[in-house]
Amino acid sequence: MDLQVIPYAQSGLLNYEQLLVSEFGQEYSLADHLSVPLQLSGFRDPSVLRSLKAAQAQLPLDVQALLSRAESVPSELLADPTYQMRVAFIPVVPPSGRSPDAVAYFVRPDSIPDELADTIDKLVVLTKVVVPKLPEHPAMHVVRTVEERIPYRFTSNDHASVGRFFKIRPPKGEPERSLDEEYCQYISAAKIYVYNDKWIERLVEQLSTSDGFREATGREPVLGTGAKGR
Repeated sequence: MDLQVIPYAQSGLLNYEQLLVSEFGQEYSLADHLSVPLQLSGFRDPSVLRSLKAAQAQLPLDVQALLSRAESVPSELLADPTYQMRVAFIPVVPPSGRSPDAVAYFVRPDSIPDELADTIDKLVVLTKVVVPKLPEHPAMHVVRTVEERIPYRFTSNDHASVGRFFKIRPPKGEPERSLDEEYCQYISAAKIYVYNDKWIERLVEQLSTSDGFREATGREPVLGTGAKGR
């Protein structure tokens, strides 16, 4: 969770610090009482990062929704340090025979020339991890939405069968887990699956014909009250 939340937490802390100083004066500043946390997760073994990703998949749905919201946030807001604080650490070697004056130096983006800022952007090579929108639809929402868009009755049992047909869920008798996070995630804390819009579209495409419905669910289709069955 740290990998995603730290930028928001850091901005919240700085905003709180600014409010304290502006309202009550510099003597109430927290700057002299807090240490500087260094995030070393970028240097961890890839297997550790995969474990972190699996742990984040078990977070409450509202927390997951917050972390996946970045794709819909304007770029101007993402670049605002009062919304989220992103820091690039650049190693600096002190002159020979001298100890560094400080462990870390913080330079505000608006205090350096534009050309230097552009150079830093080009030279600091960091992998930008684009977090896709996380699945958020519970199974019953998927069932209702799909049934409204296909000509046949579609039940929760049908949905589970189709999930096993497409191999995004394990066969009966095996521990519940997601086999394909492109379409769904299993929230072990709540013991439920959640799905995304891409999964709904795939279901509608597969189940809109009698042959496709029969193939995926293993039963004969029965006309329902969906948009195409009225």
